[in-house]
Amino acid sequence: MRTSLVILAISISMLAGCKSKQKVTGTTITTAAENVVTTPKTIGKVSHKYRTTGCETVVIVILPNEEKPLTLIPRIKLSSELDVDGLEILFNYRPLKMPQPAGCYTGIPAELTEIVKN
Repeated sequence: MRTSLVILAISISMLAGCKSKQKVTGTTITTAAENVVTTPKTIGKVSHKYRTTGCETVVIVILPNEEKPLTLIPRIKLSSELDVDGLEILFNYRPLKMPQPAGCYTGIPAELTEIVKN
């Protein structure tokens, strides 16, 4: 009887000491004390100059200290209010490792986010 009481007491103390871990996925929680670093948006110009070859819309970015402009091929078609030839836009982008769409021989595919008119 005494042995079973000791085993029971040890079991209870072990269970009380265990804490379940909460799992948070997909979000980052920041407090006011933390510094949040934001990357500046990129300025680019919407262009339709490659439509004759079959490439719908590209965004041309002039990079500082570069001779050639960077040509981005948006993965998702721009909205009709943004898909205007010569329109200057602000956006964030991420180059993608995917083949260029048919007819697009100049530029790199990219995911454009947070797009606004400049």
